[in-house]
Amino acid sequence: MVDVGDKAVTHRRAVATACVRTTREVIEAIASRGLPKGDVLAAARVAGILAAKNTAQLIPLCHPIQTTSAALDFEPDAPRGELRVRASIEAVDRTGVEMEAMVAATIASLTVYDMIKSADRWASVEAVRLEEKSGGKSGTQTRPEPANAVAPSERSQGGSAGGPLVALHDGPLSIDDAIASVSHRAAGAVCAFLGVVRDHNEGRPVSKLEYEAYPAMAVAEMRRIASDIAAEIAGVRLAVVHRTGTLGVGEIAVVCAASAPHRAEAYRGCRALIDRVKATVPIWKREHGPDGASWVGWQDARCEVHEHEPR
Repeated sequence: MVDVGDKAVTHRRAVATACVRTTREVIEAIASRGLPKGDVLAAARVAGILAAKNTAQLIPLCHPIQTTSAALDFEPDAPRGELRVRASIEAVDRTGVEMEAMVAATIASLTVYDMIKSADRWASVEAVRLEEKSGGKSGTQTRPEPANAVAPSERSQGGSAGGPLVALHDGPLSIDDAIASVSHRAAGAVCAFLGVVRDHNEGRPVSKLEYEAYPAMAVAEMRRIASDIAAEIAGVRLAVVHRTGTLGVGEIAVVCAASAPHRAEAYRGCRALIDRVKATVPIWKREHGPDGASWVGWQDARCEVHEHEPR
């Protein structure tokens, strides 16, 4: 164990989150207390608190901590079949409570699984992570967002742990991540669309493309689009990730994925997603070829040219 005897005793706080991914029907049954084992959230809350108080007995090199507060909160999202778990732990001690918060979130989530497994044996616990901590020499720290991206655990179909994967990336895109983010036991169909850089446009050779965006506006608009489509098409889950920066011919510029119980809804959701992203998201493309570079799609912002006879 690390010797913490010389550290100052200060107020410590940490917040961790996790996501239980299951089906819409199970989330609704949790809310109505309709599962055989009873009140799922009450059991999970007690389990999380007990876990926080006993972390040193579970993690070999953790110090015993004098916890002063332990709170577990739950955010059910029936349309996405997700239950987001948030553990907030406080103490006055010589070392932090990050592990206590993460253990609390994990054990609470596993307790949820135990309570629902008769209804969904293939439910999963995902995205356990530290969100913030305060106290001690390092002070207050919050999980940084990836550049130009929505964090995976805001994975968003919107917001916190588990939701649509909606992001901008300046490196290669992962098809597998997009598909994994929309896949679940109730999905009978998963569709993906890849937008790839081609070597020509309107009869002109293309050697590479540059994509630029207003990151906050672009991500917010993609999230709005995903949310609107999810409200329009029952049971659909969506993901969209777009590249920024310079791309060569053959590189993937955008990945869209959609899942649904049936193929018609998955096809429809994926098509609507890419069509609306191309129509309204503030991302711009600069095309490079033998004759130089030009912005594509900015014609509507250009002034009309009028021929005038010399005076």
